[in-house]
Amino acid sequence: MIVKIFVEGIADIKFLKDYILEKYDTTLTHGEDIIETRGWTNIRSEIDGELVRNKMSQNSENDGVNLVIFDADSDYIDRLNELNEWGIEYGLDFKIFLWPNNKECGDLETLLERIINPINKPIFDCWENYESCLLQKEIEGRDHPLTIPAKKTKIYGYLEALLGETKSQKKKVKEENRNYKNKTHWDLDSEPLNDLKLFLDEYFE
Repeated sequence: MIVKIFVEGIADIKFLKDYILEKYDTTLTHGEDIIETRGWTNIRSEIDGELVRNKMSQNSENDGVNLVIFDADSDYIDRLNELNEWGIEYGLDFKIFLWPNNKECGDLETLLERIINPINKPIFDCWENYESCLLQKEIEGRDHPLTIPAKKTKIYGYLEALLGETKSQKKKVKEENRNYKNKTHWDLDSEPLNDLKLFLDEYFE
């Protein structure tokens, strides 16, 4: 069975490649087995959307299975319905999993926060204090509260705190270079990944 996974970006690709290699001893090839779509808005565009649709249709014609793994973002039900309606509109066949766990709102970073090695939790405790501090500060001449950094920044900060200061170490913080199999940073056996494992078992176990 040929399985093709359609994701939003490079962060999803790196995480899924590491996770599937760790759990199923299967290596995915970027661009062939796992395809970057650049997100929900992009797949609805005329040119890029057509490229994605063609890959899906061709895989289905070859008796393959298409998996769409996207962020649920702010409304899980809305994003699920949008993807299903898009599939119906173009006659596409695919299975859907939405980060973080196929039932809640959120994104890949929501999941990543939940699967850190528990020994490193003090890093996030510091970050929460930082966010609380920002909310309490007022800047003269500013008419609205300070902006809380995005979750992506929180994950960058987590890894920067754990890794060294050399250029080679700093590169490991970037989404495309992260090592999710590094047990000192991540716990790929943790309970928040059970829903993903259950979803993938049918296709990779």
